[in-house]
Amino acid sequence: MQYRSEKSEIRHETCVSQHSLVFIVEGTKYIHSADGDIVLEKGEAFFCCKGIHLMSEMIPEQGGSFDTVLFFFDDRMLSGFVDYLAAEESSGKAAGKAVFRINVSEQIKIFLSSMMPLFESSLGEEDEFLRLKIRELLHYLCSSAGNEDFLNFLLDCRNGLKTDLSAIMEQYFNKNISLGDMAELSGRSLSTFKREFSRTFNTTPAKWIRERRLSWAAQLLRNSNKNITEITYDSGYDSLSHFSSLFRKQYGMTPREYRAELNPLKSEL
Repeated sequence: MQYRSEKSEIRHETCVSQHSLVFIVEGTKYIHSADGDIVLEKGEAFFCCKGIHLMSEMIPEQGGSFDTVLFFFDDRMLSGFVDYLAAEESSGKAAGKAVFRINVSEQIKIFLSSMMPLFESSLGEEDEFLRLKIRELLHYLCSSAGNEDFLNFLLDCRNGLKTDLSAIMEQYFNKNISLGDMAELSGRSLSTFKREFSRTFNTTPAKWIRERRLSWAAQLLRNSNKNITEITYDSGYDSLSHFSSLFRKQYGMTPREYRAELNPLKSEL
């Protein structure tokens, strides 16, 4: 599919539901993930595994638009391709990554330009034809210089086993995402996620997340110089009044009072 916007989108959060390849045709995209920050300019591309959480910013060209072309890969296609090439696990640099920055070779550029007319063609609606074209693209991606670790990255995506619940909760407890997204990030259905969560933590996800966010906020109040508003957002809350109310119920005082009691010098922050 092709996506175009003439407006900047800041702090756009999403849970990636399909393995995705994104080409930046116009504009700039900033990606913030568990792997760190990536800046992609016109002509660059990245691949991300499904089930990860991303925050991104999309900045249009000055006086123009932000324009991308996206390819999506289901599990069957990805597994079939990896199996076809008889990929074997290695200790490549891509192991464990959620986002792979693609080196866009001349061959890949030619392929992309040949795909653009399909958006207005009946061939662009033929599923089997598109599967053949996307399989062709995967071959180009793996064989292009600079993408030597890409096949190993795909193997990692294909073998993505269920993530340990404790690890996934610690990674995403302060992100503004739904329980459904959290379940998907962990590789589980929502019902399975809730059952395993109850057995693991002996409480509900909502209660655990609330208590973990508030303990994190208390830690920031004790040990950081961030102001109360910054700590509100860093703890996963959009509303300062809602955060203060929950904090008071948990600790018997407001965040500002809590900080003042521990360190009077920081009480004005």
